Amino acid sequence: MTKQESGDKQKNQFISIKYFIFIIAIVTVIVLFFILSEDELKITQIEYKEVIDGFEAKALLVRDEKAYNAAISGELNIIISEGERASYGENIAFIENEAEIYNIYAQEAGIISFALDGLEKDVKYGKITPELLDNYGQLNREYKQYVSGNMVDKGEKIYKNINNFQQYLLIKVEKERAQKFNKNEVVFVDTQSDNEYSDIIQASIKKIYIHNNQYFLLLKLDRYVKMWNNTRWVNIELIKNIYRGLTVPRSAVFKTTSGDQVLIYTFDHKIKTREIKIVEETEDWIVIENLEIGDRVLRNPQAVNYGRDEK
Repeated sequence: MTKQESGDKQKNQFISIKYFIFIIAIVTVIVLFFILSEDELKITQIEYKEVIDGFEAKALLVRDEKAYNAAISGELNIIISEGERASYGENIAFIENEAEIYNIYAQEAGIISFALDGLEKDVKYGKITPELLDNYGQLNREYKQYVSGNMVDKGEKIYKNINNFQQYLLIKVEKERAQKFNKNEVVFVDTQSDNEYSDIIQASIKKIYIHNNQYFLLLKLDRYVKMWNNTRWVNIELIKNIYRGLTVPRSAVFKTTSGDQVLIYTFDHKIKTREIKIVEETEDWIVIENLEIGDRVLRNPQAVNYGRDEK
């Protein structure tokens, strides 16, 4: 083999290696393109599940209660347990001084509490005033818990009687949310925000207040929550309804002239439009028909600009 032939052979081998590397690079780019393209598509599967139409809120506790004063000065002695229910006329405590002993009897049946916050008169059902709505979220509590052995002065408020059939929540909400509710509508209150275990209580919309372009819902609870005896603010979830069915994220649905649609991502990596029927909807989820469990839809249909005309 001559020197020239040897050089030509090396040159051809170099060109072959160069082309091989070029082809590998092209294939790698194509693969990465498809991988990255699919990563940009947010895909979710259709599921049958339960979705809640509700929102978390901080609520002001409104009770039907009345605070009572000490008739004399002296040492307070409590007979019943804190938060215990008493019958009308039942002896619940007595005040003793050097001159006399004064027995305290329940003025009406209900829950007796020796914990007061000074808001018993102002935060009360039937007294939801414009002043209260103006000061919502800025109410000052002067909390005091009385126990046996406390010295009290004549005229000092020492206990309250709570009507355990009347318990309300006052919630400040945005206009858009308030307009979804109607007076006397049945709703549900989930107390899980304040408890280790979820406790769902049925309630009703007693009244909707509109004051200075602010909206408030007054809820009447169907049963009394004893653990809320001595608090004013509670964290709850207000549930308008609970839906069950095939669901898709709200972001996956878009409107066309022919109706509501989603983009289906097929297993052969094609994108096709599918018309759906909306059964119910919440802020985040939509319960639909016309799809099947396991169908894959795009959560971000705006990320693609093709396939919308296919069926």
